[in-house]
Amino acid sequence: MPCRKLSVVNQKGGVGKTTTALNLAAAAALRGLRVLVLDYDPQGNASQFLGFVERLDDPSLYTSADFTLGRGRFSPQTTAIPGLELLPANAVLAGIERTLLQNVFAGSRRLATAVRSVEHRYDCIVADCAPALGMLAINAMAACPDVIVPVKLAPASVMGALGLQEHIAALREHVNPSIRILGILGTFHKETGSMTRAVLVKLRAIFGDELLFRTLIHASDRVERAAGMGAPIFSIEPHRREAIEYDLLAEEVLARGRRPIRRTQSPTRKGA
Repeated sequence: MPCRKLSVVNQKGGVGKTTTALNLAAAAALRGLRVLVLDYDPQGNASQFLGFVERLDDPSLYTSADFTLGRGRFSPQTTAIPGLELLPANAVLAGIERTLLQNVFAGSRRLATAVRSVEHRYDCIVADCAPALGMLAINAMAACPDVIVPVKLAPASVMGALGLQEHIAALREHVNPSIRILGILGTFHKETGSMTRAVLVKLRAIFGDELLFRTLIHASDRVERAAGMGAPIFSIEPHRREAIEYDLLAEEVLARGRRPIRRTQSPTRKGA
């Protein structure tokens, strides 16, 4: 089956981008899929989230920057989650942006070229992007053109989502016609109060019902505590509400693909 290539993008920080990317990747891996996480944020949040914080300064570490520029032999890191591999990121990634900008047309496709050389090894590749819309984000979306946009359900987030939609439309015209918004994901959902409902109404008006994922991710300290333990909540507390929400999100994401993809039974709801 063709590899699913997903990027999780928002130019605004604090929206649950890395949390979404990693829990989605974990949900896919625990379904029996072969998954690669591309940490494409120079801050290395995804790498730290997966427990690699003490290794990021190792000069011998093979990173997403090396992969993009074709340096060395492709050498992803194994993780504690069976089937899930990681290409980590550190500050070196920020330094390659100038190299990519030397030829904007070719530079915007360097990661896509690298991904094509290894995609046969995976069922799913998930790129976690920095909170910016520079050359790194362009590379990530060109390489992984199904874009998931986490949006914090707060009024200030709506205009940022609209700006990202316009940016993606321009990239589809000039960089890769396959780039598309796969879905808008509401995060930091709260049951009480009218603010969340009002933001959802605005998002539906902008993107339409078909682009909003049915799944909403609730605000939760448990997810952040899991990150501090170096693991997605999906892998350490699979029966909690937050993990089940990411399980449901994984089902939606896989169902929205251009082609079907093999998977096993949902690990959080066996016997349901």
